[in-house]
Parts: sequence; C-alpha cells; structure tokens
Amino acid sequence: MKKRIFIGSFIKIIGLEEKYNDVKKSFDRYIIGRWTPLSNFHITYKFIGDVNEEELRNIHKILKNELDREINTEIQLKGLNSFPNIYNPKILFIDVIDKENFLTECSNLIEEKLSLLGYPKSDKKFIPHITLMRIKKYRKNKFIQLMRRFKDFEFGIQKQVEINIIESILKPDGAVYRKVSL
Repeated sequence: MKKRIFIGSFIKIIGLEEKYNDVKKSFDRYIIGRWTPLSNFHITYKFIGDVNEEELRNIHKILKNELDREINTEIQLKGLNSFPNIYNPKILFIDVIDKENFLTECSNLIEEKLSLLGYPKSDKKFIPHITLMRIKKYRKNKFIQLMRRFKDFEFGIQKQVEINIIESILKPDGAVYRKVSL
C-alpha cells in the first residue's frame, strides 16, 4: 500500500495556540479557506508524494543520519506573509527565521541525497515557512491591512528541530500528518 510522504519537521512551541487563535480571529471575517490545525504545523524540506514500502525503506536508509534525532538550533516564527505576495495571496503563512541557515542546509542535503534515488531536485528556492491556509477568497484592502499589522508578530522560538519522514493522510475534512516510523 502506498503512502503519501514528505520530509519535514513538526513545530511545537509553548503558547503558540493562543497566538494562532488571535490571528484566526483577526482574519476570519476577511478570508475564506481552511485553517491548518496546530497539530499539523510543520516545515517541509521536500515533498515526495506516493511511495511504496520499498521506496520508503530506501528513503529512510539514505536519510538515516538526518532522521528522528533532536538537533539543537534556534528557529523563530515571526510575522505573516503570503505566496506569491500580499496583493495576490494564495497561501497564508508564518515566516520562519533561521539565523544559522540550518534549515536551508538540511533542505539542500535532503535534496542532494534524494536525487541519488532518482527524485528530482526542486528548482524553487527553499523558503522556510508554516502554512496556515490555502486562500480561496479574500477582501483585499482588509487583508493587506492585517498583513501589515502582523508583519512582525512574534509567534515564538523553537530550540530543537527533528527531521522526520511524515505521512500525509488525506481526509474530507483536511489532511492529517503523522511521523513515519520504520
């Protein structure tokens, strides 16, 4: 049976839920979309897609030195942003600030190692972020005002990062993410 997977790190910051609720309350009247549950907050290094058991074992084997261990590094969740920009938002997200470039180095290493298994390297620049919503509709002027208000909003700091293979289980009411253990 195939699993839909990606390589990522879950986000766990004390006090994040209250701050996230503030954001949702502020934006709820001005955007339409599905908010990401707090339990699904993560950074994606590489989306892989559907894999069988053998492919999963090969991915685990080639990344075994990077996976499932806590690494001391500081990342800061600060400010809201959107892809492609705030004037034409499709994705609302929290910026992840990584002063040591640890996350970018991890992404590059993961891309390099997985390319040895035939997975194509991404041609997009890695931008560490936490997706909050895929936006379906929005009220432009209010959205831009709120984005400016939350531009430097402090969501918190995480002092350890763990890289995992994460399964994405698609359900009618949204995806559920869980760490894959081999």
